[in-house]
Amino acid sequence: MNIEVKVTAGAKSNSFKKENGLYYIRIMAKAIDGKANKSIIEFLAEELNLKKKDIEIIRGEKSGKKIISINIEDNILREYIENK
Repeated sequence: MNIEVKVTAGAKSNSFKKENGLYYIRIMAKAIDGKANKSIIEFLAEELNLKKKDIEIIRGEKSGKKIISINIEDNILREYIENK
């Protein structure tokens, strides 16, 4: 499934949430040399218990708004978000 996320790099802690129908990721890594993008993939893989290859940034590599493809069932992602 593809989701649109608003990313904040350089945050105090990593988090992933859905608020008012929008997905938000806060990542501690700075947006320098792709470090934040790499950290987003690593963080989501760990949080969602997926392999890194199951997550891909398909649009917005250099933007605060990204389209991320996650190889996960919609209901599993929804359950994860509800339990956060």
